[in-house]
Amino acid sequence: MNILIVGGGLIGKERLLALEKISKDYSLKFQTSVVDNDKIVLEEVKERFNVNVTTSLNDELNKEPDWIFICTPHSEAPNLTIQSFKHTKNIVVEKPLGRNLKECEKILKAKPKDVNLHVGLNYRFYLGINALLNHARKDLFGKIISVNMIIGHGNSPGMEDSWKLKPETSGGGALIDPGVHLLDLAILISNSKLNVKGGHSWKGFWNTGIEEEAHLILESDNNIIFNIQSSLNRWRSNFKLEINGTKGYGIVNGRGRSYGDQSYKTGRRWAWQSGEIQSKTETYHIENYSADDSFYEDMVALFKLPSWKISDSEIYPCDHKSGEEVMKLLEECRKELNINDSC
Repeated sequence: MNILIVGGGLIGKERLLALEKISKDYSLKFQTSVVDNDKIVLEEVKERFNVNVTTSLNDELNKEPDWIFICTPHSEAPNLTIQSFKHTKNIVVEKPLGRNLKECEKILKAKPKDVNLHVGLNYRFYLGINALLNHARKDLFGKIISVNMIIGHGNSPGMEDSWKLKPETSGGGALIDPGVHLLDLAILISNSKLNVKGGHSWKGFWNTGIEEEAHLILESDNNIIFNIQSSLNRWRSNFKLEINGTKGYGIVNGRGRSYGDQSYKTGRRWAWQSGEIQSKTETYHIENYSADDSFYEDMVALFKLPSWKISDSEIYPCDHKSGEEVMKLLEECRKELNINDSC
C-alpha cells in the first residue's frame, strides 16, 4: 500500500507511528513518503522512521498513492486537499475541514464522487471515549439529560508566534482547535440536530486576536443539554466528558500525556441504596490507559482492518458529511459568540 503524508510535523509523525505499529501488528508493507518544505523536519522524519522524504509534492502526487494524509497548518490544508483529489481515491485531512464553512463547502464542491474524504477527528477513537459513545447508543444511561465537556491546555511560552495561535493560519482560537473535537462528540452523542442556546468567549492573554476560551450551551432536538468548555489558557491540562441520564452516568477523565492517563467509569442511579459508598458501586471500564493510540485505531478502521480493541464499535471514522456537520455547528457557535472566522 502506497501512503503519502503531507506535513511531517506533530500530527504527521503520529500518523507515521500508527503506520509503523499497523505494519507490525498486521504484517502489512507500506511504501510511505513524507513531503514537507522544512528540510530539518524531513531529516528528523528520515532518521526516525526510515521512509522516503522529499520537498517535491508534485512528484509524489504523480505516483498516484493509495492514501494521502494531509497534516499541515489549517490554512494550507484546503488547497492541498483539492489538489489531491486528482491523484487518489482516499484522503484524510486533519481537522478541521476548512477554517470556516465557506472553505469547507469549497472543498466539498471540488470533491469527485468517487473519492473517499475523511477528517482526522480522532477523539472518537480514544478507548474510553469510544466505549462511552457506544454505551450511550446502547441506552446504558437511559434517556440522556445532560453532557458536560471540558478541554483545556495552556500551550507554552512563545506560542504566540506559532501558526496555531495566529488568526489567518489557524482560522480561529479555542473554539476551532481543539473545540471542534468536542463539537464532533456532541453530534455523535445527540444523534439529532443541535441548537446553540448561549455562550461567552474570552481573550486577552495571548493577544493574537483569537478567542482563547469559549463556553457554550447547546440543546439537541431530543432535549439533551450540552455544556462545552474549550480553553487555551488552562495552566493544568484537563479533559473531561460526563454523560448524565435517567438510568445512570458515565465519566471519562484524561486524554494522555499532560492531560493524564484516561479512565472511564459508569455508575447507576441511586446506587447508594445498595448500602455501599458511591465509589464502590462504580464500574471502571478503562483505567490507567495511556491514550496514545487513537490515531492507530482511527487508521485501523480507515483501512478496514480487524481491531481487537474496538471491533464491536458502532463509531466509525469521520467522513466528509460528518466533517461538514461539525463545520456547520461551528459556524452557528461563532455567530452566537460574535466570533469572526479570522480568515
